[in-house]
Amino acid sequence: MKFKHKKDKELFLSLHLALIMIYSDMANYAKVKHGIDIVITDTVSTKEDDERLKRVSDSHQLKIALDWRTFNIKNEIVLDIVGYINNKPEYKEYRYLSNSGVYRLAYWHNNGNGQHCHLAIHKSYGIVDNIERIASSH
Repeated sequence: MKFKHKKDKELFLSLHLALIMIYSDMANYAKVKHGIDIVITDTVSTKEDDERLKRVSDSHQLKIALDWRTFNIKNEIVLDIVGYINNKPEYKEYRYLSNSGVYRLAYWHNNGNGQHCHLAIHKSYGIVDNIERIASSH
């Protein structure tokens, strides 16, 4: 596994285990089929991080999302990896409903912070680990 930032390497194991499992499958597929290593660029964030990055969901705060770099990978390879993980029936229960009405795990986009792929699981698997977040969610 490769990480852009030391912080994300340290926080990786705090992500939901299902997300780690799905990521591992996807990374293995990328390595075996395409000979590439996926570089994780973002894992857990704070509300302030999300506001600064103009994110539309709190999935990184809930430890159910990570981002990986795509700018150095050919488009057809990114599309193959995204298609592989989104269409795997074993992970159907983990798919989230996107703002555009599509159930998926991986989404390749540029939200103004550069081309990357967002990998996430359904919000019902979110990890709330502090009293402030619990109190604010009620």
